[in-house]
Amino acid sequence: MYNKILLIGDMVSACKVALSAMMPVLAHKKHSVYTLPTAIVSNTFGYKKVAQVSTGDYVKNSIDAWKELGFEYDAVFVGYVTDKDQAKAIIDYCKELKEKGVKIFHDPIMGEKCHLYWGIGDEVAEIHKELLPLTDYTFPSWTEAAYLTGRDFSDDNSTEEEIFAIIDDLVKMGAKNIAISSCIADGKDYIAIYDHSKKSKQLLPYERIPVKIGGTGDVFSAMIMADVMDGIDFAAAVQGTVTSIYTMISLEKDKEEKLRGLDLERLLE
Repeated sequence: MYNKILLIGDMVSACKVALSAMMPVLAHKKHSVYTLPTAIVSNTFGYKKVAQVSTGDYVKNSIDAWKELGFEYDAVFVGYVTDKDQAKAIIDYCKELKEKGVKIFHDPIMGEKCHLYWGIGDEVAEIHKELLPLTDYTFPSWTEAAYLTGRDFSDDNSTEEEIFAIIDDLVKMGAKNIAISSCIADGKDYIAIYDHSKKSKQLLPYERIPVKIGGTGDVFSAMIMADVMDGIDFAAAVQGTVTSIYTMISLEKDKEEKLRGLDLERLLE
């Protein structure tokens, strides 16, 4: 099903991560993709040298131009946001779009594996907390979900009860459909899912491949979003996404430049 989807987040030039990972996935699924970069980054921070720039007022000015021109979208994804000024423009825009029935997807990009990314602190967390009530679907990592709900995120080995308590708190904060990646319950790997329409919680088991390839979280968000916009059930979309990403990682687990992400154009053929 053809949809116009706007991606708001950081654009990474030389790696298939962030918007650069999401665009080919959504295009492959026959959606029309548009972007609003909040920052432009040369490559991932796993390399010794990085160049980056915040797009600053460009975000607000672009939104103002689009509203004047009457540009419309069927769905919006919000990921990395650099500061309060950008956040205000994005949040105000999402409020307007939500009133028109536009679906809002959200990845509170702040950290993973018990660590926050460089430069992330309480200001960014507050931005994502303000976004939560506007979202129809949100895709935090366990670390991000724990941080947003005020928990200690230094040890990610939890129990089912503790993970479901995080979901309960996110729902109280306004989140609706939730998929929490990188959960560990009693030593096993899971995706935690909350389906708003069914008021159901579940842990979806999966087999982790012990390699780190950049951008897999962004591919996770894009694949679920594509399927949901095609009318696929949320839990089924998550299950299908997990299976697809496992296959992709299996095919590329031995390649040298893992930080540059999956070779998506080849893998999606």
